[in-house]
Amino acid sequence: MRFVISVFLLLAVLISIESIAAVPQKKVQELAASYLAQQDLWTVIRASASPRPRPLPDPPPSGPHDPPHCPPDGGGVNTGCIEAVCERMSRFECDDKQDMMEVARECRNVSGHCVRSICDRVSRFACDEKYETFQVTEMCRGLFDPSCIEYVCSRISRFDCDELSEIKEIARQCR
Repeated sequence: MRFVISVFLLLAVLISIESIAAVPQKKVQELAASYLAQQDLWTVIRASASPRPRPLPDPPPSGPHDPPHCPPDGGGVNTGCIEAVCERMSRFECDDKQDMMEVARECRNVSGHCVRSICDRVSRFACDEKYETFQVTEMCRGLFDPSCIEYVCSRISRFDCDELSEIKEIARQCR
């Protein structure tokens, strides 16, 4: 009889833990959708308020070796991202040509502001190794503005937004 009661209590604890973990996931999805819908609404309002569309700027001159659709600031390599990544890692992981090439490759189309924003949310030791900072750059790739992550993290518990795995899910929802 004791065994049956123990098994029942263990199952009850596991079910309650699973239901508690499901709540932040659903809340993150709702908050990200709310933020993105709010941004879309402001885009529509701004577009309707402008009587004439603004002309596009002239395209930058491209050289014979420049691939099409690349920004003129070095082919998508953002120096802000490189600085953000290198200031997080030890100085020995960002001090020679090979290391810099690897960091530059990981920083393609990644905002330095996004890297700093995510690394500031986690513990100092959760964003100081090369593989950890490269996880952060992967989260930031495709996010033009980390304000969605900041918005969602400000609306949920601090403990639901202090690990890279949690922020990774939020970044996925914010795309």
